[in-house]
Amino acid sequence: MGRRTRMPRHGGLPPMSYSVDLRSAALPYLVCPAGCLLAWPAAAASHHWWGTNPWAAAGITAAGGGLTALTWATGRARGVIRQRVSTLLTATGSAWALGATIGAPWERPWLDVWAGGTVVASVAVAVMRLMAKANPDEQSTTTGGGLAETVAALRDARIGRPKVDGAKVRASVAMPHGDTLADVEGSRESIASALDVAPTAVRVHRNPDSVRTGHIEVVPVDQLRDTIAWAGPSAPGRSVGDAPLRFGLAEDGEPVGLSLTGRPGVRPATHVRATGMTGSGKTEWALVVMTDYLTRTDGALIVVDTVKRDQTVKPLKGGLTLLVTEDDHAEAFFDVLAEQVIPARTEALGREDLTEWMPGCSLSHLTVWVEESAAWSGHPALVQVAERARSAGICLVLSQQRWTHDRAPTSLRSQFATNVCFGIDSRDDPSLALTGETVDAGASPQAWGSSKPGYLYIESPGIPTRRWPIPCRAELAQRADLAEAVTGWAPVRRPLDPVTAKALAPVMPTTPTTATAGPVAATVRPTDTDDDGQEVPAMAARPGVNPNDPPDDVDPSQEIDTTPTPRRFALALPKQVGPEQARTLLRQHLTALAEQGHTEVRPADFGDVLAATGYGAAWLSKALKELTVGHEPLLMPVSRNGRYRILRSA
Repeated sequence: MGRRTRMPRHGGLPPMSYSVDLRSAALPYLVCPAGCLLAWPAAAASHHWWGTNPWAAAGITAAGGGLTALTWATGRARGVIRQRVSTLLTATGSAWALGATIGAPWERPWLDVWAGGTVVASVAVAVMRLMAKANPDEQSTTTGGGLAETVAALRDARIGRPKVDGAKVRASVAMPHGDTLADVEGSRESIASALDVAPTAVRVHRNPDSVRTGHIEVVPVDQLRDTIAWAGPSAPGRSVGDAPLRFGLAEDGEPVGLSLTGRPGVRPATHVRATGMTGSGKTEWALVVMTDYLTRTDGALIVVDTVKRDQTVKPLKGGLTLLVTEDDHAEAFFDVLAEQVIPARTEALGREDLTEWMPGCSLSHLTVWVEESAAWSGHPALVQVAERARSAGICLVLSQQRWTHDRAPTSLRSQFATNVCFGIDSRDDPSLALTGETVDAGASPQAWGSSKPGYLYIESPGIPTRRWPIPCRAELAQRADLAEAVTGWAPVRRPLDPVTAKALAPVMPTTPTTATAGPVAATVRPTDTDDDGQEVPAMAARPGVNPNDPPDDVDPSQEIDTTPTPRRFALALPKQVGPEQARTLLRQHLTALAEQGHTEVRPADFGDVLAATGYGAAWLSKALKELTVGHEPLLMPVSRNGRYRILRSA
């Protein structure tokens, strides 16, 4: 006979034991009955001593009225129901005490009211306590009571029990059915005024599953007042994709950083858009992030700065793959990046069966950082780069002071999943630098301006959306420490991968300067030397012209003209025409270029217009600028050296 298997008692689980603290559980329910019982002998004594004294009756009446008003005022933070019930009980008890003092508590109807009222009051208080235990968030304490009173008074919101979490007070908020948290969001400044805190100290977070519930946070004291010293590289010797590029701390003390690369199922790869006015600390933040990037093993950094040239990134020049500081070089670089580098890298990743860059693949991760990018935001090649670069393992970082519609087209702004916003001008709209949800929750970069350098908000796929409205502050580093880190960790940086190096060859200098430390050939600003041995900027490579091998029919003593051949049209018109006729010819010429499929023009394309009209370059420059303004402009400037994008035909 087979062995029988018996199920253990309790279904295999250990027996459970329960213990109840009767004092803490029962005593709160006995407070009201005990008070009512003690009220009878107190009323009997009051009748014996003051039953015939009119002044005593007046005093009891005043005391009862004051106690009732106090109960109503203090009950506001406890919710509407408890406020009304407690006030009613207090008023009824005060009225009974007055009547029992004058007429004796053993006489009717005071004896009947006392007996029945004791039962009713005890049951009412017990019901309120049971309901409060069932929904503890509806309770309130003196801690943060002012917050609850302020919000409830402003928008008739139901406030949960405020809780102290570190340096902030947090409470749940529920609006009546039919209302939304937008009412509370619109009252942030009123709440801040009532609590006497800074406007940025009040934040409202919505519940992702409800439009009328969420929670409100108040930070009474600025936790980021003190400068945060740079703590050094966050993950030197590791891959760019292993850990975020740490650059500072959030208000609650949590570290914050940039995750440039994607991780399947977790976050996508991202481009970065940085916004901040002069003096907001944007440059110092950029240097810290670049330095952290250059201490990783598989990253290659290219910086484009045609305004400050190498002034900003001078401590990091030894680690840069390429530094572009001339307008012509920048134009050529963006064209090569869009037409050669991205296709070559996507093809290489396709051979490895990868849809995006991953640590350990054959390519270096490439970051293109464009400082003062407003001059290039309308460049067609830059828009193409933003649209296609992520799948090629390229991160584009654009940094500028404003992102208004006249500074960057919508097609470019829509490509950035990461926004880093420092202090902005009070006249600017923060929703152009951050998402509307973050601004509605309480983000106010316009309140900082340039008075709080290093303060920022960051929105990124690697950061939970509930943390986007939390202020952060970037670490501040000494330039010498940054240079030392770049040089010291140079041995861990691998050389630029051959695929990218070959694609970048047209814009790489012919005589690169190598870094003094590390195996990487870090290319800096390309230079040549003149006849006196002085360094001068090297000329960008142009198809069909070799400055080192001039044609036979060119005088070697004269400078070679590397200007692209203009697109010419035979106009056959007399010279010295009037100004209006000259502008008409310019518009006709522009229309002809547009009909042939050209999307960009430069002054060199209008040589025939100058020949036919007899005007000079100064007139042409002024006339082209006139075509960029007005209700329906024909051109949009894309660089400071006279390059324009055709918006429509004349």
